[in-house]
Amino acid sequence: MKIPKLHQKIFDIPVGKKLRISIWIFPIIFASVSGGYSHLFFAAYLSAALHELAHIVCAHFLKIGIDRINIYPFGISARLKSTYIQSAEKEFLVAISGPFCSLILFWLFSSIYVLQKQSLLLYLADTNLALCIINLIPSLPLDGGRMLKALLTQRFGIIRSYNFMLKLSRIVILVLIISAIILVTITYNFSLILISAFLLQNLVWEQQSVSLIALKEILSSKDKIKLKNILPTKVICVSEGKPASNILKFLSYDHFYIVNVIDENCKITNILTEAEILTALTKNGIRTRFGDI
Repeated sequence: MKIPKLHQKIFDIPVGKKLRISIWIFPIIFASVSGGYSHLFFAAYLSAALHELAHIVCAHFLKIGIDRINIYPFGISARLKSTYIQSAEKEFLVAISGPFCSLILFWLFSSIYVLQKQSLLLYLADTNLALCIINLIPSLPLDGGRMLKALLTQRFGIIRSYNFMLKLSRIVILVLIISAIILVTITYNFSLILISAFLLQNLVWEQQSVSLIALKEILSSKDKIKLKNILPTKVICVSEGKPASNILKFLSYDHFYIVNVIDENCKITNILTEAEILTALTKNGIRTRFGDI
């Protein structure tokens, strides 16, 4: 859950430039020790920490900047320097590294449990399997949602894929909430309710990210080729009477768009680049049509 900066200053303890520790972790540790279940808490926390560490190591290997690492009561979270990863392939690899790590740990602890029948080993195996399965749910901000968004971005662009994932995430959360209600009435298990609440809270921040990404794409469109030297090009056809803002649906950080403007007789009347269209939208307003450029 994302919290305001003022609250972060009050409740987070800075350790160096890139590490912050939430003060709420200390009463939870104390409660686990007092309640006699500290071994279960630390086992679960270790599993979650290794899951997130896999993301951090993969991001570092792929030269994706990490701005800060936060240690929260229920896990570790890494914050990227950029708003989003500007490569669908890298985003997919970073997202899948966490579940892959948890799956390896599940196999490791299960194998050791076969040799040494200790309940803690079985608990570690089950915890890592649960982490792997939960994070593969196709909903933002979970790893499964990130992976699916990365795959969709390669074909439909960052904005369209993000909007699609937001709609899919709402459906997934609704299913989880209904399942949680049924589960509570049968087994009094509140785990799904907590997961649903977490996803619902983060979905609000993901919605805000779409607007930020769209704005960043508009501002940086002219610099794409300069930064990457070579970019794959996609060509689309549009009607000259349609709003030029429709191009925003197709924007992508790893493609450059060439737009053929056609008239009523399907004849090409103009050929525009996405940079020219975005410049016209900036100067003339959101109601500008393709035929006016």
